[in-house]
Amino acid sequence: MRIFFLIPVLSVMIQVSHVTKFFDSGATAVKDVSFEVKEGETLVLLGTSGGGKTTTLRMINRLIEPDEGSISIDGKDIRQLQPTYLRRKIGYVLQNTGLFPHYTVLENIGVVPQLLKWEKTAIEKRSRSLMEKLRLSPAEYAHVYPHQLSGGQQQRVGLARALAADPPILLMDEPFGALDPLTRINVRQEFRKLDELHNKIVILVTHDVEEAFELGTRIGLMNQGSMQQLGTPKDLLFRPANAFVQQFLQPKQFELELKTLLVEDIINWLPDTTNGSPDLTLEPGNSCWEALAAGINESVVQYNGQQKLVNGNTILEAIARYKKAL
Repeated sequence: MRIFFLIPVLSVMIQVSHVTKFFDSGATAVKDVSFEVKEGETLVLLGTSGGGKTTTLRMINRLIEPDEGSISIDGKDIRQLQPTYLRRKIGYVLQNTGLFPHYTVLENIGVVPQLLKWEKTAIEKRSRSLMEKLRLSPAEYAHVYPHQLSGGQQQRVGLARALAADPPILLMDEPFGALDPLTRINVRQEFRKLDELHNKIVILVTHDVEEAFELGTRIGLMNQGSMQQLGTPKDLLFRPANAFVQQFLQPKQFELELKTLLVEDIINWLPDTTNGSPDLTLEPGNSCWEALAAGINESVVQYNGQQKLVNGNTILEAIARYKKAL
């Protein structure tokens, strides 16, 4: 009798392999870039202007063709797929939302499902559902036009339109770059909370370091067309691959460390205490930034069955000891 064991395999949905792109002048726009992205991941392509981020993104949906290398989705070379078919599987969000000015909000969101010949009732139901998730009241905004919306509202409509047909891949090119700082933060937070993203690949381009570290499962830092480092936010912060990575992050290093490290990362270096009762409870996913804000005055914290003393000094000392232990 034979016994077979089923081993679950995570399929790689997007594979970019040794991709190079030249400008018409002969200069290199993207040089030998490779990465893989799996379902449920958000890969952020970060870097300064002209680093090759947008060119790399646009090669994935064949708006630009690579000169060397290959790109595959679910093991299929995208050059073997019809561009129209490919793009219907990919949601695309731009900094300039590209909304149709003579379409209402509801009509703009429903464009791709309509092209795919969805039933009218299904299109409206899906569009209204996305509006609610993105805090655009259907009763108030369904039948207004883009020029009647604020920049943040227009960006929410653009995001809803990209998600409307439930594509497995979402490409985003500086999606929040044109928004004022406060609106940008609010829209990013709403984006992070979308349950729509749990089963998708998201590849996002930005030059905003904080945005990259807030949204990225992994970050690819690019410069002059080359991938300088690809890894988790912690990898880039605590194990920079070269001097460029270190210098690029240095102005925001301290703040990024506080926002990236979780309390559970430093729990072993926080002092135990038996005095007093807990003033607050931290969750495993709380960042050191959140803990610092909550425990800026000396507090006793109940964490995973342990009582720890949290204040500005203990958090900073614990982070320093964490870094030494790496």
